[in-house]
Amino acid sequence: AKFERYRDVDGDGIPYRTIPGTDNPKAAFFTRGTGHKPDAEYSENAQNWQDNMDRLARKFDTARKLTPAPVIDHVNGARVGIIAYGSSDMAVGEARHMLGVQHETPTSYLRIRALPANPVIREFIAKYDRIYLVEQNRDAQMAGILKVDYPEFAAKIKSILHYNGLPIDAQTIVDGVAAPTERK
Repeated sequence: AKFERYRDVDGDGIPYRTIPGTDNPKAAFFTRGTGHKPDAEYSENAQNWQDNMDRLARKFDTARKLTPAPVIDHVNGARVGIIAYGSSDMAVGEARHMLGVQHETPTSYLRIRALPANPVIREFIAKYDRIYLVEQNRDAQMAGILKVDYPEFAAKIKSILHYNGLPIDAQTIVDGVAAPTERK
């Protein structure tokens, strides 16, 4: 009977949405970048702002349970963990083989499939002496996210960055793990 854009009707932090272009007068809504009430009405009331921030926290907690869990390959005796995501997966697999054969460095691997970070990521980081996060960007964005989520482990997360426009190769990862230098 009434559409309230930011009302959390079931307690999971995720309000209902309408699809843009829906031909229903209750479907349209307008919101500003400042505070709002559950019905999307503009508000500068501090309690409304706090309620919305609390709803967003519930939304992320709900999302952690619903997004795909990471794929993990724990290797007995490994002291090094590699974390990656997306199209770097194949290069990581090849690099892990090279590290084991050429450098006698067994590695475990966690492939992130979604954010917000699943709680098993924390367990993976805690388990290994060294963590290398493979990213195909200049700014170590995922490393930054994980360092904020798990500040107690920030110092042990080292980035292996690749951003020359070509797909990442296994040797880049091997070089980053086998010859560690100070990284972001």
